[in-house]
Amino acid sequence: MAINSNIIHFPNKLKSTEEYKKKKYISIRDDIENILKKYSDIYQDEWAVVLAAGRYSSMRLQQIEGSKKCIKFFKDCIETQESN
Repeated sequence: MAINSNIIHFPNKLKSTEEYKKKKYISIRDDIENILKKYSDIYQDEWAVVLAAGRYSSMRLQQIEGSKKCIKFFKDCIETQESN
């Protein structure tokens, strides 16, 4: 026997917002990586592109998040790369 109730299930906005942010961040990351790869190919100088991107990201991240979080982020990136 089915119970008929007038309960309206609202979507979990917090969860959908988190999922949206995650998808957005992944999309931005992938797009930027593709752009940097294209610049490396165009200029035939991956080293210069890597240094420019690293300099920009480290300086801006330090300004936004502070030195400790910035250093932790880059340390985590390096450890992830080393484990692959």
